[in-house]
This record gives sequence, C-alpha cells and structure tokens, in this order.
Amino acid sequence: MDEAKTALFLALGQIASKGISNNTSIVPTERLLISPTHDLALMLPTSLRQANDAAEAYKLFFVFENYLRSLIVQELSQDVTTSWWDKLPSDLQIEVTKLEEQEEVKGWMALGSRDKSALMTLPQLVKVIDHNWKQVFEDVVRDRALLQEARTIGHLRNTICHMSVISAEELERIRQTMRDWFRAVAP
Repeated sequence: MDEAKTALFLALGQIASKGISNNTSIVPTERLLISPTHDLALMLPTSLRQANDAAEAYKLFFVFENYLRSLIVQELSQDVTTSWWDKLPSDLQIEVTKLEEQEEVKGWMALGSRDKSALMTLPQLVKVIDHNWKQVFEDVVRDRALLQEARTIGHLRNTICHMSVISAEELERIRQTMRDWFRAVAP
C-alpha cells in the first residue's frame, strides 16, 4: 500500500473511531465498577459519558478552591497576633462552625481530619478575600475584578457539584477565570 492510501486509511479509521465514541448508545470503553461484577458503563452508558465530561470541570474547581484555601490561610496568617479564623466575617464563622458540628456527628464516616478552611465553599472563600481586601489581599490579588469572575464561575461550580453537565463554552469560562487568577496571583 502506498503512503497516500495508508494516510487515507488512517484518517478514515480516526473519523470512524470518533464517530463511534460519540454514539451514546455504544458502551464507553472506560469502566465504572460499583462491585467486581457490576459495571455502570454497561448499565448507564449515557450517564457515564456525562460524568466523564463533568469530571474535567470538577478537577478544575478542586484545584482552584484548594489553591484559594491555601492562599487565604497563608495570607491571613502573616499577622501572627490574630488567628486567620478570627479575620473571617462572623456570619461565615457561624456557617463553618455548623458544618464542623455536622461532620462531628458523622464521625463514623472516614472523612479524616479537616481544618475549618476545608469546609468553606468557593463563594465563601471569595467572601473572605473581599472582607479582607484592603488589609491583606489588595496587594496579593491586585485586581478586585477577579473576585467577580470567581463569583460568576461559582454558579458553574454549583451546577457541577449538583451532578449536572455544563457546556464546553462554560468549561472554557472556568479555564479563563483560572488563567486570569494565576496570571495575577502566581501559584
């Protein structure tokens, strides 16, 4: 077979593979086991495809939220005369304390030990930065518009965390927000 025919054969194979993988009635190649003998890919192939799509956004939020948690604790801990926790708005302290109490009740679950910052959601993290803007974060973040960007993608975070799919356009909005943040505040 000459090079042109080989290239055409490979191109057609790639097109066919892509077409097959996009067919929602075909079982995905990735498995999702709930036991050694029960694969959700066989039972719910469309749901597994949607979960795979949502996983990318989830991973981005996982990294971004944990980065913000670390940044907040680090920056609010610079002044050792006051705990970082004491620099949070009182209503937020109450919300987090209630969550902490709920986790204590669920002590039978293998959640592990988590500090208070791990209980804060993206909107709460943004609220902490906003609350401490002048004293701490103005010099670190430098552009308050980034807070609004983070608030905007907070709606997408809730969509993903409530097990819904978002469009590729909205996934790109998350990526763009993260790029903006990491340009201004290098990790």
